[in-house]
Amino acid sequence: MDKLYLAGILLLLPILGFSQGVKGTVTDEQGNPIPFATIFLKETTTGTTTNDLGEYEIHLQNGTYTIVFQGLGFQKTEVTVNVNDEFITNNIVLKKQEYRIKEVRVFSGGEDPAYPIMRKAISLAPYYQRQTEQYKAEVYLKGSLLMKKIPKLFQKMMERDEESPDIKVGETYTMESMNEIEFTAPDKYNHTVLSSRSTFPDSNDEDVMGYITYSFYEPHQDMAISPLAPNSFSHYKFVYEGFFYEGDVAVNKIKIVPKRKSQQTYTGYIYIVDNLWNIHSIDVTNEAFFGEINIKQVYAPVKERSWLPISHRFNVAASIFGVKADFWYAGSVKYSDIQLNTNLPVPNVLMKQYAAEEAAQKAAELQAEKEQEMTRQQKKMEELLAKEELSNREMIKLSRLIEKESRKEEEKKEESLEIKSTYKITHKKDTTKRDSSYWETIRPIPLTSGELRSFEVKDSIKLAKIESDTIKTEKKKRSAFSKVSDGFLSGHTFYANDSSTRITYHGLIGLSQVDFNAVDGWSYQQRLTLRHEFDSVHTFRFEPMIEYAFAREKVMWDANAWLSFAPKSRANLSISGGQQSKDFNSKYGIDRTLNMFSALFFKDHYMKLYQKDYAAINGSFDLIHGMRIRLAASYSSYQQLENNTNWSILDQDKDYTENTPPNEQVTPEHLMDQSDMFTSLEVSYTPRMRYRMYKGRKYLRGSRYPTFKVNYQRGFNNVFDSDSDYELIRGEISQKKEWGIFNAFNWQVGAGYFSRNDQMHFSRFQHFNTSEIPVNFKSWENAFMLLDDYRYSTNEWYAKAHVSYTTPYLLLKFLPLVSNRLWTENLYSSYLTQPNYKNYVEVGYSMNQIFLIGSAGVFAGFEDGSYARWGFRLGININ
Repeated sequence: MDKLYLAGILLLLPILGFSQGVKGTVTDEQGNPIPFATIFLKETTTGTTTNDLGEYEIHLQNGTYTIVFQGLGFQKTEVTVNVNDEFITNNIVLKKQEYRIKEVRVFSGGEDPAYPIMRKAISLAPYYQRQTEQYKAEVYLKGSLLMKKIPKLFQKMMERDEESPDIKVGETYTMESMNEIEFTAPDKYNHTVLSSRSTFPDSNDEDVMGYITYSFYEPHQDMAISPLAPNSFSHYKFVYEGFFYEGDVAVNKIKIVPKRKSQQTYTGYIYIVDNLWNIHSIDVTNEAFFGEINIKQVYAPVKERSWLPISHRFNVAASIFGVKADFWYAGSVKYSDIQLNTNLPVPNVLMKQYAAEEAAQKAAELQAEKEQEMTRQQKKMEELLAKEELSNREMIKLSRLIEKESRKEEEKKEESLEIKSTYKITHKKDTTKRDSSYWETIRPIPLTSGELRSFEVKDSIKLAKIESDTIKTEKKKRSAFSKVSDGFLSGHTFYANDSSTRITYHGLIGLSQVDFNAVDGWSYQQRLTLRHEFDSVHTFRFEPMIEYAFAREKVMWDANAWLSFAPKSRANLSISGGQQSKDFNSKYGIDRTLNMFSALFFKDHYMKLYQKDYAAINGSFDLIHGMRIRLAASYSSYQQLENNTNWSILDQDKDYTENTPPNEQVTPEHLMDQSDMFTSLEVSYTPRMRYRMYKGRKYLRGSRYPTFKVNYQRGFNNVFDSDSDYELIRGEISQKKEWGIFNAFNWQVGAGYFSRNDQMHFSRFQHFNTSEIPVNFKSWENAFMLLDDYRYSTNEWYAKAHVSYTTPYLLLKFLPLVSNRLWTENLYSSYLTQPNYKNYVEVGYSMNQIFLIGSAGVFAGFEDGSYARWGFRLGININ
């Protein structure tokens, strides 16, 4: 009965919605509308904003309400209204905020008064990040896009079929929703969509935007460096611009000035509550590579001492490749069931401030209890907080102490290795079946004329679609053949009726179909991929390939069948075979396409090839969580090859280098025709590996501990007439730590020993990640950028080490010309020793993420402490 009653209420909402409330316009003293001004209802703890035109409309039950109007840069105004069965028009005029300057002490060095305030705010950021344990909120979200310019080059590319309207210049597209948000510290959000609708192209009414969880108290943000991050003084200057009173609370206005122009910093203002050092509001702008992002957030003490954001506003002025658009996002929040984190110790400096608002005797009792229970760490924290002025070193230390203290309760709980989504969206039934009258009664931010028109256009398109369904179905049938023929040249994927099976034809024309090298000459290949999904976690893939080498007049082929099963163990099995020309250093060697262009235009043929006829079986699975087993066995026949062509585009007279890999340890026996029976066992283990489950599959997400790996390889003699007789044992430890989106530290050490090497093909030597060619498509981590691809491979023993460090600012990024780029700076150091080449050290510096995919670096190599070589490298990360 309760469920039926609730369902009835929901169906009647459009009828029972409040037809009374308050509406009007918020302007400044000159009559100019104030867009996105914040409106807060004290009785309902509801925060909302005006729209772009400064208009607001709040639906209320009959009663008396205190409404607070405020805009950044304007004085807060409170009005009391009596709502009684009709809408009250109440236009609000906000006066410009006047800021006063405190009497401040001047210290040696002339430090700006903003710095002591910011040090306290940065130190207490971990506390405020965890101050609220949980809350519920009713949230209205609205996002709108105005397309301002589309170059003609892109207009054709963006054209859609008749089922979907084209994106038009001058049109506004809007998405709005009413939602319930349940928050549980530290970062869990349950988002229930009550109703939604959208006019965005290729979207339906069930699509919805997420609630903004972006917090400036969080030190590691995805967008840019927070002004409250512990390292913010390295990136910002702060300027004190005065204070103003809101009731009994003083609010400090502080200007944020980046020390250098950068896409990883903000400009703007942060407002800090005096003596509490929490955020009152923030208005900042980030210059991203795609345009300008403006963020406005206003906080209020919605319960006791819990300051929470009552309005969000994101504005994006995008401009990239000639495409220009404006996007704005607004959120209106009504809080309920707010609970503070009672296990979180309140710093004494804040307790004293709260005491001024409470009975003095109660505060004294709390203070006495607190001092009795205070740990040594808490006492040190309180000593620092009691200081009127903090040094930068004390600020960082205090921030870490508060962070550690704030995490105590979280650390008491045993950390689960499974990473579960902390943001979950669910839809209530029939969330999209709401008419315009429903939205008019619940929408707290009025639509602009452009937004209103977008919904009218969407409704007219829906009617047109219903009338033309039959015609469109016939057009779909007629276009099936054209789709197939269009994809014949460039490739196409064919789906079964239920989409569980698909066949991908990779096309007649493309770089992946053609190759050129001095051994095969020109070659041309064709490839198919068959993929079948038995269910969401069991997949079979079969990929055959056939290729013809014109200079060798040789047909080559390859086929691989791959099956995934036991998804929680990430198990897979593959069977493969073929006849191909292979690179001796196939794991780390040069990209075939780069080698082709190098040979054709520069007559440099880096790749050394042999023919491999083989059959192989490989399998891998997780024995226990974090421990993976890899097994492999193969039987191969190797054949030595020679150059069969001397042709190139630019230089016909120069000869290609011989197809013999340069290496002092290589003898004719290592290259001669021979057979090889090979087996391999590898065990890798990463303690406390985090993972995420998605559709029944396990995906690893890293660990704070290193990965340990041991590998055993054996070539058997006289098994199936195998000529091989070798044995390799090797081990490796590696780890990569990342923080934020720009910083990383990577290291790897490894060693190996051939206990037998009586007979083995050169392809079975221990090869290294080298980069003889000046341009490559590989990662530069764990690589030797100046070593030849084959010269330093060994079949005796070796030891190696790699270290790399990535940061947004190190050397050149401090220069004005590049400081505003998203490029990262990188340092590299590598070490290699083996019997014929001992104590090689390589160091390097690079700029990465140039235009998102490019890298450029310079490296130097040293042999036994003496300088040996240097080189410049270019990279393109196409993964």
